[in-house]
Amino acid sequence: MTTPRPRALRSEHCPVCDEYPGVGAFCSSCGVLGSHPTSGDYAAPYLRRLTGELLDLLIFLLLPIWLYWMWFTSRDGQSPAKSLLDLYVIAESGQPITPQRMWVRELVIKRLLLGLIGYAFSLLGPIVNAGWILLNPDRQCVHDRMVGTLVVVRREPPELAVKPSGIDQQDLQLPPPAPRGPRVKPITPVAPPSSQVAADAAPEAPARRPVPSSPELEALELERPQLSQTQYERRRRALIKELEEPD
Repeated sequence: MTTPRPRALRSEHCPVCDEYPGVGAFCSSCGVLGSHPTSGDYAAPYLRRLTGELLDLLIFLLLPIWLYWMWFTSRDGQSPAKSLLDLYVIAESGQPITPQRMWVRELVIKRLLLGLIGYAFSLLGPIVNAGWILLNPDRQCVHDRMVGTLVVVRREPPELAVKPSGIDQQDLQLPPPAPRGPRVKPITPVAPPSSQVAADAAPEAPARRPVPSSPELEALELERPQLSQTQYERRRRALIKELEEPD
């Protein structure tokens, strides 16, 4: 399963040459790796890539020498031919490739799957695998697309055309770590009794005012069956208001 391509390649300007970078992993103008422009990784030239593929095939025919050489060079992301041509294999994300992934790329995918099986039927497999370099803007073979790798040449890290800020990253200093103090056991809060919690949670009910009484209110209660609810409430409020008003 291939790793996703870095999305930083879709910017309007290359941070190194300030030109349109294109849609590939490398800038179409200067060839720098778009996801890591200051790493010094550039796209390998087409002729150099084709020469590496042919040279790898010739060295692979001497299988013991190829395996012995591959054992040491896979740790640096190089096959025997790439070690001679100063080429490096990296992941599409720009990160270094692991030795295990390098062995899968070179031996399992490239030599066994596309090499021996391709030779068993015809020469079409190895030819298409190597010829894919000329059709792909990132100089990738078929096995590069399957494993998710790129082949680069390494030069001096370039300077960015436009710096993101006026502060150099080397001038930035991180604050010192906080001193370690004694470990203090956190205090466990004691839960109050349930009765106290219920008493605190219950809102206080407003105190009810006593309803005044008078002969008029008692007479209104006797007449209530003959009155409507609206008439009863209106006359009751009026009588209560008269009783509450000071003389």
